[in-house]
Amino acid sequence: MELRKKHAGKTIRLFFEDEASFGRISEPKYCWCRRGVRPSVPCQRVREYRTMYGAVEPATGEFFYVIEEKEKPPKSKRGRPKKGEHAQSAKPKPKQKGKKSREMNAFMQKLATAYPNDQIVLVMDNAWWHKSQYTKVPEGVTLAFIPPSTPEMNPIEQIWREIRTRGFGNRYFRSITEVEKQLRETIDALPPATIRSITQRDWIVNAAIPKGK
Repeated sequence: MELRKKHAGKTIRLFFEDEASFGRISEPKYCWCRRGVRPSVPCQRVREYRTMYGAVEPATGEFFYVIEEKEKPPKSKRGRPKKGEHAQSAKPKPKQKGKKSREMNAFMQKLATAYPNDQIVLVMDNAWWHKSQYTKVPEGVTLAFIPPSTPEMNPIEQIWREIRTRGFGNRYFRSITEVEKQLRETIDALPPATIRSITQRDWIVNAAIPKGK
C-alpha cells in the first residue's frame, strides 16, 4: 500500500530478475532416434559465452532481457621486450571495481526506460552486485530481495531451464555469434502464455493482483 501511495498514478508491475550464461559448451540431452540406432550428438568445450540479464513478469508473461558482450582480454606481447621496454607493460590491466554492478545498473536503466509510465518492483537474489556501493537504482525501479539460498522462489530460474531445453540441447555452435542468434530466436519463440504457465505461483499472483480485481 505504501508503494502505491508513493507512486500514485503509476501501474505497479512485479518482475523477477536474474542472470544466466549461455555459450559454446555442449549440453547433452535425451533425443529421439530410430530403433536399433545409437544416436550421435555433437559435443564441444569452448569457453566462450554471453551473459544475459533478464526480468520476467509472471502476471503478463512479458520477458525483458539484455545480452552483455564479454570483454576480450588484452593480447599478450610475444618475444622479448625491446631495449628499454619494461616487461610489466605487457601485464593485463587490473579488473575495474564494481563492473558487474555497473552492468546491473545499465540493465535496470534500460528496463525503466522500456516501461516509463510504470513503477517496477524488481525481485532478485542477494548477489553482491545487486546491492553493492556501486549499485545505482533508477527512479522507475524498486528493489526487493528473496531470502538467501532460495532460488526456488525466483521463477525466472525455470525460464533459463526452458531456454536451454528448447534451444541448446545437443547443439554445436561454430561461433559465439551463433550462440547469441540462437538465444534471441529461442526467446522470441516463447509465447507469453507459456511464460505465464512456467512462472506463475499462487503467492506471486496474490502479491501482483490486488484483491477485488
